[in-house]
Amino acid sequence: MSSLTERRPPGARRFAPTAWMCALSLAVLAAVALAVAPPSHAAAPAASATPAPTASTAALTTQVLNTPFKAREHYFCTRIPALVTSTGGVLLAFAEGRTRLSTTGCHDVGDNDIVLRRSLDGGAHWEEPQVVVGAGDALAHGNPAPVVDAATGRITLLYSSGDWNRDGAKPNRDGFPRTVRAVHSADGGVTWSASVELPQAKAPGWGWVSTGPGHGIQLDRGPHRGRLIVPGDHTAGGNTTAGAHLYYSDDGGLTWTLGATTPEVSKSGPFPAELTVAQTTDGDVYVNARNSEPTRCATNEHRLETTSADGGASFAASFTPVANLDTSPTFGSLLRLHAQDGDGKPDRLLYSGPSWLGPNPLEDRRELAVRSSSDGGKTWKTAGTLVSAARTGYSDLTLLPDGSLGVLYETAGNIPHGNLVFAAFTEKDMDDAATELRRPRTADTRVRPPGVAGNHAVIHGGAVLGTRLSGKAMEFDGTDDYLRLVCSPSLRVDDQDFTVTAWFRHSAAIGTLPIIWAYGMPGTDPPQKGRHFSIRAEPGAGDVLRATVGTDIGSTEVTLPSSYNDGGWHHVVLTRSGLTLGLAVDGGAPATATMPPGTSAADRNVTPAAQFNIHIGARPDFPNQPAGVAQLFRGTLDDVRLFQGALTPDEAARVKNGSLDVATEDERLRLGFSAIW
Repeated sequence: MSSLTERRPPGARRFAPTAWMCALSLAVLAAVALAVAPPSHAAAPAASATPAPTASTAALTTQVLNTPFKAREHYFCTRIPALVTSTGGVLLAFAEGRTRLSTTGCHDVGDNDIVLRRSLDGGAHWEEPQVVVGAGDALAHGNPAPVVDAATGRITLLYSSGDWNRDGAKPNRDGFPRTVRAVHSADGGVTWSASVELPQAKAPGWGWVSTGPGHGIQLDRGPHRGRLIVPGDHTAGGNTTAGAHLYYSDDGGLTWTLGATTPEVSKSGPFPAELTVAQTTDGDVYVNARNSEPTRCATNEHRLETTSADGGASFAASFTPVANLDTSPTFGSLLRLHAQDGDGKPDRLLYSGPSWLGPNPLEDRRELAVRSSSDGGKTWKTAGTLVSAARTGYSDLTLLPDGSLGVLYETAGNIPHGNLVFAAFTEKDMDDAATELRRPRTADTRVRPPGVAGNHAVIHGGAVLGTRLSGKAMEFDGTDDYLRLVCSPSLRVDDQDFTVTAWFRHSAAIGTLPIIWAYGMPGTDPPQKGRHFSIRAEPGAGDVLRATVGTDIGSTEVTLPSSYNDGGWHHVVLTRSGLTLGLAVDGGAPATATMPPGTSAADRNVTPAAQFNIHIGARPDFPNQPAGVAQLFRGTLDDVRLFQGALTPDEAARVKNGSLDVATEDERLRLGFSAIW
């Protein structure tokens, strides 16, 4: 181990070396104190995270809340939390300390250390950090995965390691080989053994291999009682395929065996990664994994699951999607809280992770919540407890000595990682703050072939059903109401012709009111985020109805000389036909504009290559717009449709008149707002 003296960036304060005997004495005293007087879990000052203004409920407030790892304090940033409680009651928080380098910043691949902070009072205070791995080198060490052996008290830390800068190669996960290594502590994390490589933990042909992240478990029932299990994942085939696996140890962590392993599958489709595990009361090992499909557009389920019936030696079945566990693509943590045959309380399995449904691993990681299953992960309750309304990423759960819950999670201001915040709360406080986390939906009602999923819209804020003629419409209050379409292959317009239609009504005198805004914002990095289309009413300066279409080679806009803020219903049609944009209202003659020709079809591509969202009633950057810049629709919308083709004037007129059989083979979206569910 090492203090951070030798790893501090310029300007960071120096740490005195930790005294082994002194710390060990404190650990013993702390264990006694915890047994007599549990730590107070009164509210503490909030961490440096900005709450999302659209959170549907207030976050849990009765909790210890502090920041053991702060960005720019000792490292450029800290990521990948792992949290365990020792048999002596000491809390150990691990993280990757990512050193700032001109070529890496906070990259997964770089001069990264594994750092530790210990708490002797349940997380209320933390000892000075120590470097467990990486103090004397410039290698990439990551994915800390600690596990505690209850019989000996030994803590084993598995992690992955490799030379990221070999031959001056550009830092990149693709094809970057890593090994699995282990260190041990017999004194509650005060001192650590020398690192040893575990060659048996990496099968031939594997390249990138990862442990955890997050804590491992020890089985407490069944024929393999006492076995330690740590999950992992890997790539193969020159980084074109991927798989998941488990490690297990039957001697308290001294030796490890590669156990359950999935067949490698193409990384172009869904595949499990960053597994988390828990033993269920029937003795099986429940495995919950991140769905790491690169484009993240094929499914709304960002978690996959399976079980092991033989103590982690094999998977009982292939991984399948997890229902009713809304989240974004990220690591989450399992923790078995109760077992009826153990503590007499009803079976309860917990999961921590962002509760915001979305495809983007950066923008959609927000609203960390703890959710529950009473049947070992077979079903998950949609109600849970919001721990933080901020942008949040990876998290890890542990049970504290007094029976409270502790969670270490990533967060920052405008991104979901950088700092690691610790929160502790009682089960009662968690349950008292429980609320429905699944946001309501409204249905895509177009006729679809059998087995084709609908592009149903997620409702944010408090948008409610109103009326138009004898039917329903969706009302937006202009404060926090909007709808979001989570990325789907059928919502891509790419370089093809397309048409968007909608009914709208508003009476706003100022502001910009987005009707529909797809994909990204113009003029942002990377360039493909400039790919977009939008329709918005601008009753302020200019008083126009504006539509824009953007590609990597620039944006083109077309306007009509009114924002139609007369309080009446109007029907808008935006069409792209070749390079011509047309914007028409109420069946009138369209205003037109010509897009730049470019040199290839790619230059006309509107859709980002990977994940995206389509917003109804808001800009894509809501709720992260600067203060005073919020742009939301105030009024009512109805019958929003998207066609992958340019409608003729006759077809557009039939849509306006309510026909449901217009170009159905090209129809990709129809939001009729007939119900909320």
